Amino acid sequence: MPEGHSIRHFANVHDDCFQGLTVKASSPQGRFDEGAEAIDGKTFVGTSTHGKHLFFHFAEHDHIVHIHLGLYGWFSVRKNRGGKPKQSARLRLENASFISELVGPTKCNYITTQELQTACAKLGPDPLHDDVDPQAMFDKIQSSKKSIASLLMNQSVVAGIGNVYRAELLFLEKLDPFMPGREVPSESLTNIWNNASVLMTDGATDGMIRTVAPQHLTEAEASDHKYNQYSYVYKRHTLPCRICGTTVLIGEVDGRKLYWCKKCQS
Repeated sequence: MPEGHSIRHFANVHDDCFQGLTVKASSPQGRFDEGAEAIDGKTFVGTSTHGKHLFFHFAEHDHIVHIHLGLYGWFSVRKNRGGKPKQSARLRLENASFISELVGPTKCNYITTQELQTACAKLGPDPLHDDVDPQAMFDKIQSSKKSIASLLMNQSVVAGIGNVYRAELLFLEKLDPFMPGREVPSESLTNIWNNASVLMTDGATDGMIRTVAPQHLTEAEASDHKYNQYSYVYKRHTLPCRICGTTVLIGEVDGRKLYWCKKCQS
């Protein structure tokens, strides 16, 4: 599932391609015909995001499209060279220079400003938002018996963190993923928040996750320019920890795979 950095990246791409311009909107798949008709011919004002939720704003009041990519949703944004629409596209936006096609989202709804506010009110603070107070996240975690690994994936606690960032943030803080939230030191929560803000902001530049410091990459990884994702523990089970050499473990929390180093995170 795309995490918060991907959503912000897609928001930035759409702002670059469509902001301030009139768009032609359609739903080749047919499942968003009414919404597409409502925004067709409108000016694309810009985007906003909250965690894994993306919002397209149009010039007239209350013309908003709410998108959640879910597990399989994705955008294809390209230069407009003509060609037939992709028939599986839920939403297609087009101007003279660019085309965007949205395929496979969990949600693509035409909503009002009030509905946007209601949706965001259910979410925790977003590390990608400027000048946001993370105290609500801290309070929920430190009052919970659930594991910190579980809590970081709860979008009502903190918005935008998914399985990759969850594993990597806990490793960077050397925190036992099974520690109850109420036992996590305040300093550790501050460090997790700050690391999330920095790493996710970096990831939003091109949609790639980068968590490993250069000195911890192998020579081959450091010279790789194919944008492969390298991690400390995520999907490195059976491989040695980059720091201590202990075999990285894999487990499960709330039905999602979890990766950690037992020695570093003890």
